[in-house]
Amino acid sequence: MDLAKLHLHWRESAYQGKTYRSYSLARAYRKDGKNRKEIVVKLGKLTEEEANRWRDILQMCRRPDTFLTTLDNLAVRKRFTYLDVAVVSAVWDEWGLDDVFDTSGRRDVDVAIIARILTVNRCLDPVAKSRTPEWFSLTALPWMVDVSPDLVNPSRIFRDLEAIEERKEAICSHLYERMRKESPESMRSVFYDLSSATFSGSRCVLMKWGRCKEGYRHHVVLALVVNRDGLPFYWEVLPGGTADAKTIAWLMDHCRERFDLSQMTLVFDRGMVSEDNLVLLEQDGIKYITAMDKSQLEKISGVDFQPFASLDQEPAEELLSDFTKLNDKTYYREVTGEENRRYILCFNPQLFRDQRRARHQAIADFSAFVETMNSKLLAAKHSRQHKATYEKFKRQLVKTRLNAFMDVNLHPLRQKTAGNAECFVDTYQARPIIDDEMLKNTGRLDGFWLLATNHVEKDEKGFRLFPQEAIRPYREKTVIESAFRDIKSFVEVVPMYVWTAEHVRAHFTVCVLAYLINRTLTMRLHKQQGQTTRDIVTHEKLYTILSECQIDHIIVKNVGISTCNMTVLTEAHKELLDRVGLIKTLQTRVVEKARIALNG
Repeated sequence: MDLAKLHLHWRESAYQGKTYRSYSLARAYRKDGKNRKEIVVKLGKLTEEEANRWRDILQMCRRPDTFLTTLDNLAVRKRFTYLDVAVVSAVWDEWGLDDVFDTSGRRDVDVAIIARILTVNRCLDPVAKSRTPEWFSLTALPWMVDVSPDLVNPSRIFRDLEAIEERKEAICSHLYERMRKESPESMRSVFYDLSSATFSGSRCVLMKWGRCKEGYRHHVVLALVVNRDGLPFYWEVLPGGTADAKTIAWLMDHCRERFDLSQMTLVFDRGMVSEDNLVLLEQDGIKYITAMDKSQLEKISGVDFQPFASLDQEPAEELLSDFTKLNDKTYYREVTGEENRRYILCFNPQLFRDQRRARHQAIADFSAFVETMNSKLLAAKHSRQHKATYEKFKRQLVKTRLNAFMDVNLHPLRQKTAGNAECFVDTYQARPIIDDEMLKNTGRLDGFWLLATNHVEKDEKGFRLFPQEAIRPYREKTVIESAFRDIKSFVEVVPMYVWTAEHVRAHFTVCVLAYLINRTLTMRLHKQQGQTTRDIVTHEKLYTILSECQIDHIIVKNVGISTCNMTVLTEAHKELLDRVGLIKTLQTRVVEKARIALNG
């Protein structure tokens, strides 16, 4: 009996006021030009559940891929990361990054694909370059880019790092043009900064031993330029130990012909400020906004800082009658500038209080240090020299920046050594000294900072660039600080086992591209608020939720076959895809390709 040719037939009958339904399996056929049916098996009375089960059985029998199994025979052999990978890969496509590389098809695997693989990995699960092929084989990327995992190996990756670095300038130009055309306002203020990064190995010519943010380490310096939205469009790796102030001239040499700098305002931190740098920018006609070193505040004329010296931690707003309030954290006033340069003096009440508290805490910490040292001096078993003992305290004062108003007096002390009444030790006891007048004088500049800019063009109303318009971009430079935090997290997840200059530079290029994608998605999450996913506003949380959606390789043990299927999407998955504008990312063809590849 061929169940595929049968259907479920029923008829109703009434008996003593009740209606009964009787089921049977019937076969349809035609005779004399008419449709007829033959009852093959009588099933009798069935419940609705039993009838539906027979319908499902008959429906399955009509499909060629139908077989009989049990839940115990179903098992997931392997899971492949899908939705988070698909989203990152889709943003790569939106930025058109494949266009920067040679995709002539003459290679087994294009450099663009290797660059994409490395970038997606940096976004989602940073691993060493040698382990990237293994990670790649456990994702759905092979079916998205139509590349067999067997073709992606460590040798190819390290070889293509050089090809990626060769296209770095083209990548920068490509990103600059995209940002300039699609968001010209975001390119009016660009932010430049430096950071250091450490890595394993000691053979790279770019790596130098020296002081960096991580202490004294072998390190390189990463230079980065981002637009107002925090999106990067230029970067470079410099030798370790490169001084911040020496990089402005280098930056101008590299960017002058690549970008239209006349339409930008370069915003950078006070660590890069030198008179030579500012003069260079002014001579080149490049607009800048920066902050001067605190020592420059001493040279401002027409401002009396002395009233601030005697203040404690109470707010000092009553002394700011000559200042204009921008917000609760910023008061400002124009001060005497130069022919091609303006100075805007700013005061931050919160910074004022924080600096005062920090100084008092530093004094308390030094006093505790003195007590600890005195205990050690009392327990000394050998005599101490005055100069050497004093230098220990002096170094601590310099380290904590208290030497301008603090010192110590050493009082000599002769005492018997423990256990030997005839032996004496010459030692000292220290007493901290505070010069109150110098302490007040040191604190008179607390809360102040000085903005410098060469936006000196005027009209009948005064400067065309209002002071508040100059202050805001500098306060917004946190976007580049955030960029460095994100990029350096990729480096520090695992040791960076690359040594040649080209490989190190390519590694940072991949890290910056990963940050570009992360930042793009974060901006969209902030712009498009959700309902069930309102609290998801960072790329990290986005990836965590999307990673739940995978492609499963399912085997049916009793019949020896396998298939692939995708995790059922939740409402949170759908809403997040909608928020980042990638609802079309879901592609059933990826699942079909996986099914074909895994079933051989």
